[in-house]
Amino acid sequence: MEFKGKVALVTGSSRGIGKTIALELARKGCKVIVHGPQDSSDLCRSLEEVKKLSPDSIMVVADFSKSAAIDKMFSQIKKTFAGLDILVNNAATQNPSPILELKEEDWDHVLSVNLKAPFLCSQHAAKMMCTNKAGGKIINISSVHAYDPRRYFAHYSASKGALEILTKSLALELAQFNIQVNSIVAGAIATELTPLERQSQFLTSIPAGRIGTTEEIAHLVTFLSSNQCDYLTGASITVDGGLTLGFCASRPDL
Repeated sequence: MEFKGKVALVTGSSRGIGKTIALELARKGCKVIVHGPQDSSDLCRSLEEVKKLSPDSIMVVADFSKSAAIDKMFSQIKKTFAGLDILVNNAATQNPSPILELKEEDWDHVLSVNLKAPFLCSQHAAKMMCTNKAGGKIINISSVHAYDPRRYFAHYSASKGALEILTKSLALELAQFNIQVNSIVAGAIATELTPLERQSQFLTSIPAGRIGTTEEIAHLVTFLSSNQCDYLTGASITVDGGLTLGFCASRPDL
């Protein structure tokens, strides 16, 4: 898999899954654009680690609830790099609330970050990839809750369900430009946002008997970003240890 010199934008890569993806792409030889919603110590540390593997990598800051911030981010990217080869739409937010108490502004914020931002980023990225005439790869990080909603997360599940359809729509229209678009439907993954005591709640519902790792997601992203996947587009690949094979009434509310 040849990645040397390719440019990859990984949104939401200050920590967790996004950071691991950024590190893996840098390790493979990509120039990585590390993104966060604000200039934080986490984002700076992520960039520092990525630059040890790929010195030409940079960081960008953009609040994905604001479309103007996304426009500005891509203007910065275009000034720094001649093109963009890989986009990983990983950034997402959660704000749990019962439906009867869910505020319109909270609904709008989650949908903006989790759905509108991936659309806008994909649109910007695809235009850059078309200009290069070399094609590219877009990978959306989705969730099993796109198909199986959980209580208090109606807006999150709705955003991820719509992201799945967006993936297929992008794949359909961008195939003619040699741009492949796929999604990874992630199950329970161990990150800073999933404390160890909460991880144990998931185990009885996962046939594999364990929580997934960020590295397992990152390795799949790398494969989907490679030229070995030039004929794969519009696919949703579930990485959940078998969780969605047997949703049942007795499972914990994930």
